[in-house]
Amino acid sequence: MRPPASEKVYRLVDFIDLLRGLQGAGLEFAAIGGCAVGAYAERVSSIVLSGDLDLYASPDVLVEILRYMQAHGGVVHKRPQPRNMPVAFVEWQGKVVDVLTDVLGMPEPDVAIQTAREFVFGDVSVLVADPFLLLANKLAVHRDKDLPHIEVLLRFITEEVVAEFQDADKPRDRIAPAKRLLRITGQRYLEPELALRLIPLARDPVDWRFLAHASPDVQPVLDRAPVDLVPELREIAARPG
Repeated sequence: MRPPASEKVYRLVDFIDLLRGLQGAGLEFAAIGGCAVGAYAERVSSIVLSGDLDLYASPDVLVEILRYMQAHGGVVHKRPQPRNMPVAFVEWQGKVVDVLTDVLGMPEPDVAIQTAREFVFGDVSVLVADPFLLLANKLAVHRDKDLPHIEVLLRFITEEVVAEFQDADKPRDRIAPAKRLLRITGQRYLEPELALRLIPLARDPVDWRFLAHASPDVQPVLDRAPVDLVPELREIAARPG
C-alpha cells in the first residue's frame, strides 16, 4: 500500500537531508519523476513541483536504501515483490519517497546513473536522470499529469540542442542532441521554430545535410546554405523517410 497522499508539493532540494544521508552511506541512485523534472525546469525559469520523490536504483541498492531509511525513522508502506515491478513506497518525515528499479522507457538503473546529470545543492551533489531519458519515460507513460512535465523537458532539451549546435567543435557532436530528440519523440522533422534557430548556426556540410533532412520546410535551409551544396540538399530533402 502506498503512503497516504499529501496535499503538499516539493522540489528536489526539499529532500536534501535524505539525499545527503543516502550518499553518505555510499548508495548509488538517480532522481527521476517530478522532482527530477523540476530540477531541469529551474534551468529554464519554470517551476515543476511534485507530491513525492522518485529514486531509481538497482535491486540491491533498493534494499540498502530501505535499510537506511528504516534506521533513520522512515516507514516502509510497500516492499518490492519479486513477481511484480520492483518498487518500494516509504514515508520519510511526512513526505513520500518511491524507490524503483524498473521504469517504462528508461534503461536499467546502472545505465541511467552513468548518464545522469549532476546538480549541486550546497554541499550535496545529486544525480538527476538525463533529461532525454526523463522525456522518454514521460512520453511512454503519457498520463495527463505528465503533459506539463513533457512541455518543460522539451523546452530544456530545445535549448540544449541549440547550444550544442552552436558551440560543439565536431560536427557529429553538434547534431547529436537534435538527432536524439527526434529519435525519442519519434518525429521525422524538428519543430519549425527549432529548425529556424539552427539554420543560422550551421557551419559545416554535415550541419546542412542534417538540416535538409530534418527541417519541415527545406526552403530556409536552401536560402542560407552554400551554393555548391544546394543541389545535394534538394535531393536529401526529397528522399522519403
